[in-house]
Amino acid sequence: MPVVQKPNFSVAYSRANEILATSNVISTFPYSAIDLVKEQMGIPCKSYQFALSKYGLDVRDLGSDSAIVTEIGGRYIIFYDKEKPEGHIKFSLLHELGHPANGHNLATTDSNTYQKYEIETNYFAAQLLMPEQIIRELQKRGKAITVSFLVKTFGVSVAAAQKRIETLAKTSAEWRNRQEKKYDDIILLRHEHFINSICPPRTYFNYEDEYELQRQRDSWY
Repeated sequence: MPVVQKPNFSVAYSRANEILATSNVISTFPYSAIDLVKEQMGIPCKSYQFALSKYGLDVRDLGSDSAIVTEIGGRYIIFYDKEKPEGHIKFSLLHELGHPANGHNLATTDSNTYQKYEIETNYFAAQLLMPEQIIRELQKRGKAITVSFLVKTFGVSVAAAQKRIETLAKTSAEWRNRQEKKYDDIILLRHEHFINSICPPRTYFNYEDEYELQRQRDSWY
């Protein structure tokens, strides 16, 4: 019986946080996923249509109809379907960035390892596009975190927004270890203007408001 490999969410989350804290591309949300891929790994992003005309390669034959990272001439390249919706494309590109960024062995033929990689890169991409620290800070300030809000604010797809809410409902910032919390303050400080533009900080304390906010937070768990 094959050994089931558990995804390393901690590493994927911490790696995404490091990028959020240091990237020059991520100055606000939404941002260019193609520019981030180039900044972080120097990997060119080309469309499936380009691959077909340039290399005579139908990338879908490699197993994905959204995006895929592969090697050509000893160099990584990400191919993606430019006809997909913008939010879908961004998630797909950052998902593929997650493979080299998290040290995945792209040559693996083990299905369990591959599935583990896929879960890790989804987690990585979601954190880059919709940072947990920012979402929880907005929620603390009274912003209702809905699918439509995430789609509009972070430029993601409906499916990605729905999954993000489901994931955050199963986690708590209090469960994070020291490494995972390492960049929290930096991320919030770097994006303070963005956060304030959505929900300015309150200058007073209202017990009724806080009670209602706590009820909203409790509903996530």
